[in-house]
Amino acid sequence: MAESVEEVLYEERRHASRPFTSNHPLQPSSGADRGGFLSFLSVGGVSRLKEKWIQFTSPKQMKKPVSLFISPRGERVAVAAGNQVIILRKEDDYQEPCGRFTDSSLVFFTRGAWSESHDILGVVDDADVIYFIKENGEEITRITKRHLKVSSTIIGLISQDDSELQRSSLCSFSFLTSEGAFHHIEIGPEPSASISSIKSSDLALKGQFPQNVFCFDFYPELSLLVVVGSIIASRKSESCYLSLWCKRQNLEPLASVQFEGLYYEKKGYATHPANPKVLISPKEAYIATLDMNGCLYLFKLDKETYLVTNFAFQERTNSEVNDRSLNVCTDILVDIVDFTWWSDHILILAKRTGVVTMLNIVSGLKLIENDPVYSMPVLERVPKFEGNVFLLERLSSEDRCDSFNGNRMTKDLHHGEQISEDRSNQSDLSRLRWNLISLSVRSVPEMYKILIRNSKHQSALEFADRYQLDRDEVLKSQWLCSGKGINDLNTLLSNIKDRVFVLSECVDKVGPSEEAVKALLVYGLQLTNCYKFSEPNNQEGLEIWDFRLARLQLLQFSDRLETFIGINMGRFSVWEYSKFRVMPMNEAAIALAESGKIGALNLLFKRHPYSLAPFMLDILAAIPETIPVQMYVQLLPGRSPPIFFTREEDWVECDKMVCFINKLPVNHDIGNQIRTEPIVKRLLGSFWHSTDELAVWYKQRARDIDSYSGLLENCRYLVSFAFQKGIYELKQFHEDISYLHQLVYATENDAEISTSMSLVAWEQLSDYEKFKTMLNGCKEENVVESLRNKAIPFMQKRSRRVSLATQQQIADGHSLVDQTKSESFLVRWLKEISFVNKLDVCLMVIEEGCRGLQSNCFFKDEVEVVDCALQCLYLFTVTDRWSTMAEILSKLPKKQDSKISIGNLDRRCKVAEGHIEAGSILAFYQVPKPMNYFLEAHSDKQGAKQIISLMLSRFIRQQRGRPNVECESMWDDLQCLHETAFPFLDLEYLLTEFCGGLLKAEKFSLARSYLKGTSSVALATEKVENIVIEAAREFFFSASSLTCSEIQKAKDCLNLFPSSRNVKAEFDLIDALAVKLPNFGVTLLPMQFRQIKDPMEIIKMVILSEAGAYLHVDELIDVAKLLGLRSPDEMSAVREVIAREAAVSGDMQLAFDVCLVLVKKGHGLVWDLCAALARGPPLENMDMSTRKRLLGFALSHCDEQSIGELLHAWKDLDMQMQCENLTMLTGTGSSGLVKGFKGADRKDRLNSIQNTLSLVAKHPPFEHRTDWQLLLQENGKILSFAALQLPWLLELTRKPEHGKKFTSDSTYGKQYASVRTQAGTTILSWLARNGFAPRDDLIASLVKSIIELPVTEEEDVIGCSLLLNLVDAHSGVELIEEQIKTREKYAETCSNKNFVTTYSIIQNNGVHCDGAVQRRELLLMKFKERSNAGSR
Repeated sequence: MAESVEEVLYEERRHASRPFTSNHPLQPSSGADRGGFLSFLSVGGVSRLKEKWIQFTSPKQMKKPVSLFISPRGERVAVAAGNQVIILRKEDDYQEPCGRFTDSSLVFFTRGAWSESHDILGVVDDADVIYFIKENGEEITRITKRHLKVSSTIIGLISQDDSELQRSSLCSFSFLTSEGAFHHIEIGPEPSASISSIKSSDLALKGQFPQNVFCFDFYPELSLLVVVGSIIASRKSESCYLSLWCKRQNLEPLASVQFEGLYYEKKGYATHPANPKVLISPKEAYIATLDMNGCLYLFKLDKETYLVTNFAFQERTNSEVNDRSLNVCTDILVDIVDFTWWSDHILILAKRTGVVTMLNIVSGLKLIENDPVYSMPVLERVPKFEGNVFLLERLSSEDRCDSFNGNRMTKDLHHGEQISEDRSNQSDLSRLRWNLISLSVRSVPEMYKILIRNSKHQSALEFADRYQLDRDEVLKSQWLCSGKGINDLNTLLSNIKDRVFVLSECVDKVGPSEEAVKALLVYGLQLTNCYKFSEPNNQEGLEIWDFRLARLQLLQFSDRLETFIGINMGRFSVWEYSKFRVMPMNEAAIALAESGKIGALNLLFKRHPYSLAPFMLDILAAIPETIPVQMYVQLLPGRSPPIFFTREEDWVECDKMVCFINKLPVNHDIGNQIRTEPIVKRLLGSFWHSTDELAVWYKQRARDIDSYSGLLENCRYLVSFAFQKGIYELKQFHEDISYLHQLVYATENDAEISTSMSLVAWEQLSDYEKFKTMLNGCKEENVVESLRNKAIPFMQKRSRRVSLATQQQIADGHSLVDQTKSESFLVRWLKEISFVNKLDVCLMVIEEGCRGLQSNCFFKDEVEVVDCALQCLYLFTVTDRWSTMAEILSKLPKKQDSKISIGNLDRRCKVAEGHIEAGSILAFYQVPKPMNYFLEAHSDKQGAKQIISLMLSRFIRQQRGRPNVECESMWDDLQCLHETAFPFLDLEYLLTEFCGGLLKAEKFSLARSYLKGTSSVALATEKVENIVIEAAREFFFSASSLTCSEIQKAKDCLNLFPSSRNVKAEFDLIDALAVKLPNFGVTLLPMQFRQIKDPMEIIKMVILSEAGAYLHVDELIDVAKLLGLRSPDEMSAVREVIAREAAVSGDMQLAFDVCLVLVKKGHGLVWDLCAALARGPPLENMDMSTRKRLLGFALSHCDEQSIGELLHAWKDLDMQMQCENLTMLTGTGSSGLVKGFKGADRKDRLNSIQNTLSLVAKHPPFEHRTDWQLLLQENGKILSFAALQLPWLLELTRKPEHGKKFTSDSTYGKQYASVRTQAGTTILSWLARNGFAPRDDLIASLVKSIIELPVTEEEDVIGCSLLLNLVDAHSGVELIEEQIKTREKYAETCSNKNFVTTYSIIQNNGVHCDGAVQRRELLLMKFKERSNAGSR
């Protein structure tokens, strides 16, 4: 039985491609290569020499320019090229790097492993430095060989993702050295973390592990470790051992086998083809190892007993079997540079020539017929999945160019040798580029799709025949990739069985030529011929309707093809036709119209009339406005549609199909592609726009032509053609265009009145505005001609049309005629130009209109022309064309030969004549006013008066020094103005103003005569007085000095009416300013006096003018009277100013005398000065009563803020009067003034005063409660009284000779009081005023002086009230007891007993009183009760 041939199906995918880095610094790759022999003899040289010797004895590793590190599941792939590591991800198909790491030194990364659970890559360079790199290329840390404390070479890394050693650290790695030592590394979580622990297990010491390890492989699922090495250290033997170990907590040997192979570098060999490598098959059934000579050795592994034996490989070639009982290299297993496992029994081998093949080691057959060739390939598989291999090839610039050209062959790959150590420099690497390729296993259907997707059609057909697959998919792909020509249609599309696909291609695809397109359409129509409509009751599926819709599309595309060829004049373009056949027909027509292709547009309207009829107006509007209308006049629509001719209908273009189309959604995808002309005709019928729509379109088209091109001639042609085609609604629009055309294209004579107005602007104008536009720019030379030729005919035509419309509205009862808007266009225009003062034009038009009223038709009748002329006159604003206005008025028809007397026209003409005369008068006197001013002058009487005043002032300036005759003529002009323009002004006012003007013009004699009155008007005395005073004041206040002539003119003016009291006051004022004030040295000009509002300011100015001016009291009062200050209050104010100035100057006596006068007159404003004098130094005739009078006056008129201060002054004055009274009674006084004292004398003096105060007062006031001396130093008044008056008063209270005598005093309502009582009362009053609490001794002494014999009952009451102020009530009892002993008479004894009883009661009840007021009320109540009881 013949054996079945196994075939491997795989897909080759190309991924990232990058050049080698060229930024290597030219420096050694490790520290061991630096320095010569002498450097080893320096400090540390012995250890470095030992290190060098170990490297010499250890097996040398070949430098690998590129390496490939794949994560266990293939999620990450790292490409190490030179000193750079590029990390790729599966998410983006390994196309773009997600991380990049570059080392600064010239190294090669040769070994590595992924920790996939943490996305961390561990790599080792050729200097045995270990790097740990994140997925993004960021370096976590690196560990040097010296830090690891190992002397041998690192063979490889193992990731401990599934190891039990992985506990809490980020990730763990193990590495094996060539000496057979395992080291474990744990990387902490921080990027700069160091090694947390290093563990070693030296297996060589046990004698079981090879002393020299060349390569190893680790199978993590079973924790199997395969090691290739030599047991002895000798390098002469080629005997090697392959040993199997179980790596868990410790290494356990499982099996070992010896074989012959070269795994170290031999002398005499320039280079070796391969690097040592050993791999376990995916299902751990086989082990393969590669030595440095490129020879591959196979071993079989028993999974149950872990027995390793040589595998007898049988190679088959051409049905021959070569049996190899021993594990020796066959021809196919030699010259290999790299290998890996595809599956458990299939190897992928990379030959030195670049050929990559697959070998079934069980059957001994090659599984790829045509082996692919790669440049210097490197192979690695995805560890956890079979059938997934990555291949990394290196290309030079020449190889890359050949690969692009597809000419790369095995013999051209001359870079197959590995780069040896002495050739690994920067220049070699810079010429290389690496490509990453993946080989993935695929099933038969997947492989079939891949072949089709990659356009390998012939291979796909053979593959389909081999596996009996459907060939349609290949043919479809071939068709889709073909040029869609006729030959492709016959050989490919016609052989496809899928009719739906074929029909869709016939519909959707466009051939490269017109013939190919027609062939496709014809073929599609042939396919749909079998779907004709059957019997009515036959049920048909949706698929059949889809085929019929496709037939409609084919018919539409066929019609579009003929149209496209026609409009392009036989030229065919695939892209343009593809766009045209699916484009809505209206969009295609608009595109042709916009490009100005009128012929093609005409063809489009003929071939597709029903489709374009609804969009005809939009299409025609898209034609450029600059194209002459004559070119597309045949396309312009008329009132009725033309006759349409279309092709013969197809069988599918019937009513049944129309009903089905109507049931389709409105937004159907192919709705536009199935609407052929017969279908549109059945759907829409004969569509045509209404006449109103056509009229609106023609108007808008004409506006657009004028707006965008300015070709008004084309607009006129367009509307003319429309009118010829039956659009009669455009008649008036045509007339408007004609009028505008006449204006725009005016003759050379009318060039000034031509316009550049657009049609839109012309339409927006009203009829009157159009009339006015026709006359714009007209002058008096051509205005009559323009009116006759253009404006008047237009006005008559439009006026007639408006009249007819108005009559019709009135007849219908829908409108009322507005008489205010019935004036003609000419009248309105004349009024407007009058407003801009075109008098000459108005004169020409009115003159022409009046010349032949019936023949020229300018005005309707005489009334209209007269009314128009009057309105124009009052619209003129010029003030220097009164003669022209008079001429216009003179051209009007006269009364005797016209009907102007109708209404009030006659009166209006006379008024206008008067206004013209008044305007000329005002212009003569240089006060020009327009004509319309006189119509409203009566409403502004004040304005008219201002005009008269302005006339007079200007006349005065011009007429000074001229004869009186000219002045008299002005009075005549004023009377004329009164009659014609200002009848509302009184003649008396005019005469008043005229006389004032004469006085200002210094015509005093003439003014005297007119002041007496004229024949028509006379002036009152008061008015004459006012005129004279006003004129005199104007002269006086205009004087530039006190000696100029204007002052004399003012006096002359006043002499015209000297008997008036007001005139005399004016004389006084002149005398005061000109005579009196200069005598005081004050020079005040009249204008300055006019600016002073209060004459009192002048009095102050006089007083301050020189020292001692205030002494002239009478003269100052006379000046004040001359200035008008005559009232009593004003006279008092003058005296107040004099008094204050005297006080300021230090003349207190004069100030005192004046203030006494003001006090008598009650002038309260001087209270502050009176208060100051009352508290000031003594003056002549000033006693205490006078001071109290002044101070009392000040208290009566002062402000609220000063009351407290003045009351204190009043109390001080009262105290002073008491002391003076005691001095007069006793003939004694105080010791004198207090003089300053210093040093010890000051201290003794203060102590003496303090002792005196202590005799009468308990303690200082609250704010100085603890310091008497501080109080005396701060308060000078207290110090003065305590030093001068207090000792003297105390002495008076102690002397018995000052007891009760007959002295006059009213302090207690008693006629007589003793000196002792008055002195004690004064002391007690002073203490209370200054806040001191009196001592009981002082109160008791005062009571004794009051109740001493002889005594009355009132004195007992007073004494009792004073005793209530004692702090110690027992002192009061003792005093009363003394009085009982001294009183002998019965009345005195009874009074004393009443006194005692009352005191006791009040003392007991006084405890419940809150203050002195309650105690006083209680005292009075008790004495009243006693008094009432005694009377009963």
